[in-house]
Amino acid sequence: MRSDTDLLQAATPSLLTASGRRAGTTPTGSQSILALRLRRVAMGALTLSTYAALSYSFAQVIGGDGWSAPELAMFVCFLVSSPWIVLGFWNATIGFALLRFAKDPVASVAPCVLTTRVDAPVEGRHAIVMCIRHEDSARVVRRLDAIMASLDATPFGDRFDLFVLSDSQKPELIEDEEAAISAWRAGLEDPSRVIYRRRDTNEGFKAGNIREFLDRWADRYEVMITLDADSVMSGATILRLVRIMQANPKLGILQTLVVGLPARTVFGRAFQFGMRASMRSYSMGAAWWSGDCGPYWGHNAAIRAKAFRDHARLPQVPGAAPLGGDVLSHDLYEAVLMRKAGYEVRVLPEESGSWEDNPATLTEFIRRNLRWCQGNMQYLRLIGSPGLPFVGRVNLLIAILMYLGAPAWMGFMIAGAAQAWGAPTLIPVSGGGEFSLTLGTVLLAVMMLVLFAPKIMGYLDVALRPAESRRYGGVPVFLGSVAAEVSFGLLFAPIVSFTVTAFLFRLFVLRRGVGWAAQNRAGDRVGWRESAALLWPATAFGCALALSFALSAPAVLFWAAPVVASFLLAVPFAVLTSRESSRLRIGAIPEEANPPAEVRAVSEGLALARKPPRWAQPLSPFRFDGSEKPGAGYSAAAPAE
Repeated sequence: MRSDTDLLQAATPSLLTASGRRAGTTPTGSQSILALRLRRVAMGALTLSTYAALSYSFAQVIGGDGWSAPELAMFVCFLVSSPWIVLGFWNATIGFALLRFAKDPVASVAPCVLTTRVDAPVEGRHAIVMCIRHEDSARVVRRLDAIMASLDATPFGDRFDLFVLSDSQKPELIEDEEAAISAWRAGLEDPSRVIYRRRDTNEGFKAGNIREFLDRWADRYEVMITLDADSVMSGATILRLVRIMQANPKLGILQTLVVGLPARTVFGRAFQFGMRASMRSYSMGAAWWSGDCGPYWGHNAAIRAKAFRDHARLPQVPGAAPLGGDVLSHDLYEAVLMRKAGYEVRVLPEESGSWEDNPATLTEFIRRNLRWCQGNMQYLRLIGSPGLPFVGRVNLLIAILMYLGAPAWMGFMIAGAAQAWGAPTLIPVSGGGEFSLTLGTVLLAVMMLVLFAPKIMGYLDVALRPAESRRYGGVPVFLGSVAAEVSFGLLFAPIVSFTVTAFLFRLFVLRRGVGWAAQNRAGDRVGWRESAALLWPATAFGCALALSFALSAPAVLFWAAPVVASFLLAVPFAVLTSRESSRLRIGAIPEEANPPAEVRAVSEGLALARKPPRWAQPLSPFRFDGSEKPGAGYSAAAPAE
């Protein structure tokens, strides 16, 4: 039987270029450039026309009887906040259509998979690279051991070396880190495959850590699989990525769809369920039009090592801190640089053997989110860099708009509260008042649909597939989880928007940013004092908003109640959702009912798939020797002789 690659080339033998790919195709030769451009034109037309229609309708509703200053401010805020929402609607809608009706949804958005034999031998050597800084050593080693055990269960495990790249600076954590990895290596059949290295400084943060590794080691490896300290991947998924990269030499980055590991806290379970619902359809739709210029999310991805070293070196962001200096959100800009160099960047929007820990508490989510926010704002100084591909600039703009929507939404509420002190209604009661009232009601319903489309499409996709519903615990459990997550989201979203808005004020006005602190992945309970210290401004804003509406327009307070309640309950929300709830089925994900071996090996409360992990052995002596041979000096965890 002829392979897909043979059929593809036989169909157009006269159109092959000197490099061996078909003329008029993307760098891997797997997709027509014209077809991809038509997709982008269609996506642009849908997004812009929807945005224009919503903006026009909103202008008719609030400006039908003339414009006041607050109404004009509300309209401007609407214009700023809507593009991200509209784009999300069409990403989710297109993704849902592909999931439901496409014969092979993944191949339709990442056709490079069609050139790959599922049983192809893995050639060359490849590196698994995990970056760590001030992490719980036991959690890290559990993940490393699960990944290596899964790889070693395949026929090609010996093709992979595993690098642990540490940026830890605290002496007590360094000692624990070195001892744990040394003990784990001592229990391996081939300890030389695990190479540990710690930098004295964390220059360039995680991107600098990867950069130093590539400068030393890229020539020895074909593909690099990047991991965060909370990442887990199955051996089968890693082999799939490497095989696709082998079959497509001009594929520079192949990003997996990363799903959350089973969580223990109320916040973690609700967050993981909501993300799981919306991510698949949204990512599928985004991959449909971004095509060969897709995103890189910094981990759980396959990267062509030498090309990444040569072409994805990050610049220093112009200007002074906090927006200048090292790039914090390095991943998306690295993806743009790889596409600029002529390599494709693709996403595989399928749930298959790629996991991470989601934030366990609201406070931990906010800390991580604000670091991403600062990094994305740095794109304002990079988006005009010469030579970047157009779609790459669009991706950077989308990343910026994702956070600019928060202050626009907060400004909308403030302007609405100001307007409530003036005219008795935002909807004209004369000159077509009935029409305006109808239009306003319809517009509100449409905006709710557009806003929640990613989750709606994800929930529909599960509900319409009986087998998929069973993976989530059955229809009753799934519907209960949906109801709980919707309630959670109504309280969660306004708090996050407020914290982003306050941070952007601090970033641009006060010139104060955030650092790169270690994450609290264990999910320690949030105390009342910690919650109040972080969220009292949101509570104060909610009190002011409620008082303003109560005095100016009490009837409006009923409609604003969900948002106002979110601010007023911010402190107890953070505290109570940090409690454990793993015994409840609400918020269940498929990995809880039928956990793969890798998930069982790393998830607390799930039985291990095999004997106790190899790292749980008596600690061995530890030494450094300054060599750069794998398994020796560059491996700071080489066992003593």
